[in-house]
Amino acid sequence: MLTPRENLLRTFRHEEPEWVPVIALGDGYNRPAHMPSSFYEDERRMTVSRALSRYFGLDVLDRIGGWEERYHDVGYSRSVEDGLERQCWETPYGTITASRQEVRYPSAPGEPELVTSFPVEYPLKSAADYRAFAYIFEHLEYVFHLEQIEAKVREVGEEGIVTIGAPSSPLGMCVRLYAGVQHLAYAFSDHRQELGRLLETIAEKNYECYQRIANLPVDGTINYDDTTTYAISPAMFRDLELPYLRRTAEVLHQAGKLCIHHACGHIAALLPDLAQAGIDGLDGPALPPVGDTSVSMARRGFGEEIVIMPFLEQTAIESGDYGVIRSSVRQVFAEAGSHRAFVFDVVPPPAAPVESLWAAVEEAKRLSSRH
Repeated sequence: MLTPRENLLRTFRHEEPEWVPVIALGDGYNRPAHMPSSFYEDERRMTVSRALSRYFGLDVLDRIGGWEERYHDVGYSRSVEDGLERQCWETPYGTITASRQEVRYPSAPGEPELVTSFPVEYPLKSAADYRAFAYIFEHLEYVFHLEQIEAKVREVGEEGIVTIGAPSSPLGMCVRLYAGVQHLAYAFSDHRQELGRLLETIAEKNYECYQRIANLPVDGTINYDDTTTYAISPAMFRDLELPYLRRTAEVLHQAGKLCIHHACGHIAALLPDLAQAGIDGLDGPALPPVGDTSVSMARRGFGEEIVIMPFLEQTAIESGDYGVIRSSVRQVFAEAGSHRAFVFDVVPPPAAPVESLWAAVEEAKRLSSRH
């Protein structure tokens, strides 16, 4: 019998796996409630995703960090007060400021709070900020912590594979952190050349990071774009993101590494373009009604050339109805139609009851043909 690591690698090589890998994804916000103390002890020592996989007895697709950003010839300051993070970058072309608000949601006694954050001030407020913002990236350095990365890879061992978070596309970051949807839409219409030059500057710096990652002892990357047509148009995607994805995939493939794209929004209209992006896996096609991309749509769009990694259907989990939950898992497996190029991803909605997750996990394990 293959090890979970060997089986996952076989899946991403588009070979016939012995079973459908069932993995977990979690973080400080997407985390179940009412977990035993052993889970929280694991969570302090490893990623939430790996702790969830260990608790449920799943295959491991770990998602680690291991690098940080440092600035040179840029005046940088950061402060946090009452959960409000303020950042300031001083450049020869002007000052860039940004703010994010942290939000904490109460949980059961003895359980960590759920934590998330959202921008309240974007760094890009007008086209006049583009040159200063480009200067920041021109003077940015990526610093890797090799010993930390090597230790995490050793810890996972044959339990699964290890991916490292990689810089998201400049366009995706404009949506979430750099500019916001409104400014991005106007910039794409009124300042397309200037916007394009800025994104190319950011992309060039990001490629440096990918080239460094390609030489690390990890299996590949996941870039978290949260791509969605609620925020960007197919024209924007083709013009400003697709070339970026192709080049990052080429950099990684030259070193034999995987390139996985995380897109958990409405992406049905982008499937033809994503099929041409050169990626190895699509993490998180969001199923209806939360998203607009069913597993059958993704399978028709990609065939078995890109591994589809659908999440649990959120409203089914939130229903608390075990019959509905199990039925939703069965539908995902049925729409996949094959064990090839398919990984099932157990993602808990915030504070989801662990009992509901167990219903999904048990059904997924049964259908995966491993147990």
